Order: sequence, then C-alpha cells, then structure tokens
Amino acid sequence: MGDMILLQALTAGWALIYADRTCLYPLLAVIAAQLDLSAVQLGTLTSVYFLLYVLMQIPAGMLGDTYGLRTVLVTMYGLAAVGLLGLGVLGTSYGWLLFFAALHGLGAGAYYPTAYGTLLQVVSPERRGVSSAVIGAGMAVGLLLGLAVSGPLYEMLGSYRAPFIILSIPTFVMAGILWRALPNVTGGTQPAWQDYKKVLMDKDLLLINVGTLLALYGFWVLITWGPYFLQVERNFSLGQAGFYTGLTAISAVPAGLLWGRLSDRYGRKRLALLVLPAGALALFVLSQLTEPWAIVAGLIVFGAFSNSAFGPIMVAWTGDIVAERYAGMMGAAVGVFNSIIMLAAIAAPTISGLIRDMTGSLVAALVVGSLAMATGVVFLLFIADSRQGAKV
Repeated sequence: MGDMILLQALTAGWALIYADRTCLYPLLAVIAAQLDLSAVQLGTLTSVYFLLYVLMQIPAGMLGDTYGLRTVLVTMYGLAAVGLLGLGVLGTSYGWLLFFAALHGLGAGAYYPTAYGTLLQVVSPERRGVSSAVIGAGMAVGLLLGLAVSGPLYEMLGSYRAPFIILSIPTFVMAGILWRALPNVTGGTQPAWQDYKKVLMDKDLLLINVGTLLALYGFWVLITWGPYFLQVERNFSLGQAGFYTGLTAISAVPAGLLWGRLSDRYGRKRLALLVLPAGALALFVLSQLTEPWAIVAGLIVFGAFSNSAFGPIMVAWTGDIVAERYAGMMGAAVGVFNSIIMLAAIAAPTISGLIRDMTGSLVAALVVGSLAMATGVVFLLFIADSRQGAKV
C-alpha cells in the first residue's frame, strides 16, 4: 500500500472526527435556551467529551501496539459513530447529552494515537513533519465543516439534534473505509510497564507535552466558545458565527503544510518557537476586536499559528524522539502525548464558562487563553532539537 492511500484515508478519517466534534459548538446557545443551561453547564457538556477522549488515549495506543493499530482504530471509530447517533436520537435532555457526548468522546479518543502511531511507523523519518501536516489538514477541513454546517442544518430542520444524526451516517461508512485502507501495524513487541514509564518520564517528551498543552488551551477556548462569543457579544447570526469561527481552518491548511515541511528541513524547535508566540499574540488581538471585518481577518490570522498549523510540528518532534529512544512504542507514546495535551480541551470550556458567568463576557477568557499559549513557549526553550530536521 502506498503512502498516498494511507495519508488520504487517515486525513479523511480525521476530518470527519473533527466535523463530528465541532458541530456541537455553534449549537450551544440554542441548547442553552431550550434546556435552560448555564455557561458552566455548556462548558461541562464539551468537557465531558474530552474527559473520555483523554482517558482513551494511552489504552488505545497500548492496545494498538500489541493487537494492531488498525483493529483498535476501526473498532473505536464505530463506537464514536454510535455516540454521535445517540446524541441525535436520544439527546433530548441534559443528562442524555452528557452521556452520549462522553460515549462519542471515548470512541473518538482512539483515533489520534492509532492514526499517528501508524503514520509515524510507515512513513520515512524525513517526511514525518509534512506527512503529519497532511493529516492536520484533515483536522482543519473537519473543523470548518462541523462549524459551518450545524447552524444551517438546525435552521433548515428546526432541531439541534439533526446535525448529529446526519453526520453519524458518513462516520459509520468511514469506519469501513479505514479498515480496508490501513495496514494493521503493531509495535512489534509487547512492552512492559517499565518501558511505558520511561516514555511518561522522558524529560524532552514531557516538556513537549506541557508546552503543547498550554498552546492548545488558547485554541480550545476559541473553538468551543468562539461561535457563542460571536453570536452573543459581537452580534453575528448563528450561521455566521459557526462559519467565521471555522475560518481558522482556511489558513491552517497551507500554514500547517508549510510549517511541517520547514520543520523537516530546519528543525522542530526553531519553527515551534516562531509559530507559538505568534499564535498567542493573534488570540490576544482577536479578543479586543469589535469590527466584523477585523474579527474575520483576526480569525484567519490566528488559524495560521494555532492547533492545525502548530500540531504537526509537535507530533513529528515526538515521533523523532520515540523512534530514536523507544522502538516499538510509537502508538503508546503518541497516546501519552495526546492524552496530556488534550487536558486543555477538558479545562478550557469549563474554565471559560466560569469566567463568562463571573464577568459577563468571554473577552477575559480569550485573554487567559492567549497568556497560556505564551507560557507554553517557556517549556519549549529547554528541549534539544530532534535529530531529524535539525540542520542548524
């Protein structure tokens, strides 16, 4: 199987996972009005997804290294589709929404470690950065799709549950496509707990994880609360709020491909220390804008330096270190990486909702997000650049 087929399948699968995830965010204001929910309750609804998502990261990577990454990926992808369908069919109360959001998160949580674990073992080391960026482009496309379609689907069909039902159909289909397209890669050995402990305690990996966690905190503040912020505080319509928040994906695709390729050539650290501070500054400026045209421009600029653009550098950097130090543990190591960095997605929605309830505005929450991103730079300063691409 060629690398191109592998990349196409993994990119499409990641795009759909992101569309499933982000279609909720433009509907938060609608759900709040219909179910009489506070901002903290809305934040918890998104946080419970990521709580189960994070809890699945390390087990998925470990199981994939032992029994086959494709087997775990496809099984849990199907479970994510079941959770999404449950949100649409039975999500008529806050309790059921919480339950099926958690189930959906549990299934989706296996995708990152198994997909990137497969990729980082199959592609050549000198192509890790750009290949990771290709999959990251799927993330950006899915983010835009989910944010852009859920509002219009709600307005067309009159139910906040309709987008979940509609998106569950291609999610079930994608599980079958991934089964046919991917090799069933394993770690080659069955590592002992002491081996996993080494991955968890590796200084460089830990610094990458914490730095990326802080970078993603700001991203998830904007993505989860951006549509609500634009509707309630900047007077955008429901459809506009979701679509314009999704514009972060437009610039993220070419930027991510560029950053990934440059990191292959010039080193991960050099590019990370350029991209992350720029993202922090862009988010702060965005929080202060009030004119519609300026907000749209700010979202596009932020996208060029945020998760979809920044993430490929960090996962490739992780892959470089793991390939050199921990052979046979790529799935587990990527699971550790994503389980730590996605703690940001658990914390950001609820903390931001609390800030919104306390201050009456999300501006302060966005500022806190920008400060978190800036702090992440400090951790990256203490990491030696990976051997791959470190032509300094």
